[in-house]
Amino acid sequence: MSRFTQISWLVLAAVLVGLAACGGGVQTTDPSLAYTQIWLTVEVAQTQTALSSSPTPSATNTPAISPTPRATNTPLLTNTPLTAVPSTTSYSISTQAGAPSASCDNANFIKDVTIQDGEEVAAGSAFVKTWRFENLGPCNWTTSYSLVYSYMSDTGKNGVLTPPGPVAFPNKVLPGEQMDISVTLHAPTKAGTYQMVFVLHNENGYSIPLKNMNSYEFWVTFVVK
Repeated sequence: MSRFTQISWLVLAAVLVGLAACGGGVQTTDPSLAYTQIWLTVEVAQTQTALSSSPTPSATNTPAISPTPRATNTPLLTNTPLTAVPSTTSYSISTQAGAPSASCDNANFIKDVTIQDGEEVAAGSAFVKTWRFENLGPCNWTTSYSLVYSYMSDTGKNGVLTPPGPVAFPNKVLPGEQMDISVTLHAPTKAGTYQMVFVLHNENGYSIPLKNMNSYEFWVTFVVK
């Protein structure tokens, strides 16, 4: 017998006992009404028992709302600095030193003192060429400065020539002063027109620019007979 059936019969028995106990008194209620109340009481008891016996649903775990990740700032692409290309430094064309121009040494070409351009010289002979220059400063010229042979051009005769070595400045030259400097040359053995090119160097081997010629170079041009 189930628990529900036992409870129903117990309730019904209790009601019947109650009615029997009241039987000796004056009957004031309709017996049909009494039985109706009994069955209603039984139904209420059954309902309450059913409700009490039903398993209580366990609470379900509501999943917590996952936090939405915040947007992160993506770094902008950085411009890769381009590698800088070094600027070209101007150098003299001197084949002996090839050093860049000095900033504090500047000169003016004044004149050819000996052997004017186009002057004739004997083949294979030795001659002295002299030039005059002015020191434009701001540096002083010393005997550590020099005249340097650079190269020779000719009319295609390709005469044999022994290049001269460097020639030191003859004395100290202050800014504003002038200086004569000479070099001994040997004419080629073949006839033709020749041009020998020179530059002035300071003590560090830098070529001295000639402002009035817009160049580092000066020369002597002669004709071999």
